[in-house]
Amino acid sequence: MARPFAYAILAGALLAAPLAAPVAALAQPATDPAAAPAGTWALDKRHASLTLRVKHFGTSNYTFRLSGLDGSYAYDPAKPLDSKVSITVDPKSVDTGLPNFNKEISDDPKFFDSAKYPTITFVSTKIEQTSAGKGKLTGDLTFRGVTKPVTLDVTYNGFAKTPFGSQIMGFSATGKIKRSEFGFTHLVPMVSDDVDLAIEAEFNPKK
Repeated sequence: MARPFAYAILAGALLAAPLAAPVAALAQPATDPAAAPAGTWALDKRHASLTLRVKHFGTSNYTFRLSGLDGSYAYDPAKPLDSKVSITVDPKSVDTGLPNFNKEISDDPKFFDSAKYPTITFVSTKIEQTSAGKGKLTGDLTFRGVTKPVTLDVTYNGFAKTPFGSQIMGFSATGKIKRSEFGFTHLVPMVSDDVDLAIEAEFNPKK
C-alpha cells in the first residue's frame, strides 16, 4: 500500500517542478532603482489597495479597505527624486466585509458622500530619500472636496521581470491624516480623528 502513495507524492512533485522555477525567479527583485527603465508606469489595479484604520470608541482599531485605485508614475532612474505620482481612488470601492455598511460609508453625506465627491485624488509635489530604498512622498490629497498636503513614508520594494513577460515596480507606503481637516467630523472623537493609511501598489510600464 505504501508504493502507490509514494508514487503519487513523486508525481505531484514532478508536476509542481515547472511551477517552482518561475516562483524562484521572482524571489529576489532588484532593489536598485536604476534597474527599472524610465517612462510612465501605470498602476496595476489588481495589485493595489488602500487600507484605512481608525480607533473605534477607544476599544479597537477598525480597519477597512479601498480597492478602486488608478494612477500613474512618471519615472526617470537618472533623476528618481523628480518622479511624479498621480493616484485616484473610487470612494464606492470601500470594503468593510459588510455590503450594507459599504454603501453607508461610501454614500452617506456624513461619511464619504460619493455622489457629491466621486473621486479621492493624490498628486505628488515632492520626493525625499531618507535611506536606501526608503523616502518621503509629499503631495496634495483631495478628499470630500478639500485639498491638504500629506506626507507618506514610502518603501521601494523593487523591480522585477516576471516569467510571463511583464515588468513590475512595487511600493509600500504609510501615513496619517486628520479626517476633520477634510470636513469628515462625524462621531469625532468617539471614532478617532486620526486615520492611519497603508498603501500597497504595483506599477507596470504604460502601454
